[in-house]
Amino acid sequence: MEPLTAAKVVRKVRKRIEVSQEGLARLLNATKGAVQHWERGRNNPDLARLNALRQLCPPGVERKELDALIKQTQARLAPLPDIKFGESGKTGETGTGTPIGVPGGSFIYLRRENHKLQRQVTRLEALVQRRTEQLRILEDLATELQREMAKLRAGQEVAPTAPAAVPVEPAPSQE
Repeated sequence: MEPLTAAKVVRKVRKRIEVSQEGLARLLNATKGAVQHWERGRNNPDLARLNALRQLCPPGVERKELDALIKQTQARLAPLPDIKFGESGKTGETGTGTPIGVPGGSFIYLRRENHKLQRQVTRLEALVQRRTEQLRILEDLATELQREMAKLRAGQEVAPTAPAAVPVEPAPSQE
């Protein structure tokens, strides 16, 4: 059996659902170039897009291949530790031999990714605060502008009646 590649699976699924690369890009909120890269094997779609593609794919051979690709991608991103029952290590309180801690570096990747995500969340929260402050300032300016416009309108309504009582003579021409 030939190895499962994202390029082949993505192309098969796209052909199965009968959409163009551009159409698939729109459905998956990606660029046409990204879909081209996936199909050429230059890079792979992320797990979220593979799951979205799975929702679009009707049951059949292509969907089974896509499921296998998703499992393969999950295993690559977050491999499960190889711990067998009876190995020394921490076990659950029930004494059933279920491991709680995982020896080795399998959680190092998860901790690193968690730290990256926490930093990203912190940056996004700061950005939201700045944007909220900017929005508040703009709303205050809009309110102030509306007040000024109301004053000007009120002044224009009164102004035409006052000059109408005073006759205005035309200015002499200088020809």
